[in-house]
Amino acid sequence: MALSDPEGEAEMGIRQFNEAAMAASRSKDALAKAALWTENARFLPPGGDVITGRAGVQAFWQSGFDRGAYDLVLESVEIRSLGDGVAYEIGRSIARLRVADGSTTEVRGKSLCIFRREADGIWRADVDIFNAVET
Repeated sequence: MALSDPEGEAEMGIRQFNEAAMAASRSKDALAKAALWTENARFLPPGGDVITGRAGVQAFWQSGFDRGAYDLVLESVEIRSLGDGVAYEIGRSIARLRVADGSTTEVRGKSLCIFRREADGIWRADVDIFNAVET
């Protein structure tokens, strides 16, 4: 029997999350993006109240796409397994938006996300907080 590698499993699952989140952002698919969060996720976006649940996460991302968000780059800085299918990631991001005059802008950010490996084996965001970094 092979020994379990919780760190490796968490890293692989969270990297898959990041790839899927970036792809969903580029295709402006709020439903696919929200499916990457647990059904009862707690989502703490900058400047707003806590959003609870996948439907709220979907509405948040749809609103962002409607306001011009079109690209997202995610980078893991640190990933750690906490055991029992729970891990956290400290990350950096770049969100790209088209503004009203047609120009584009970049918003750099930082994040802390707690992930849960669910019964289907997929690592999903369960508690997610992020904010912008002054440049």
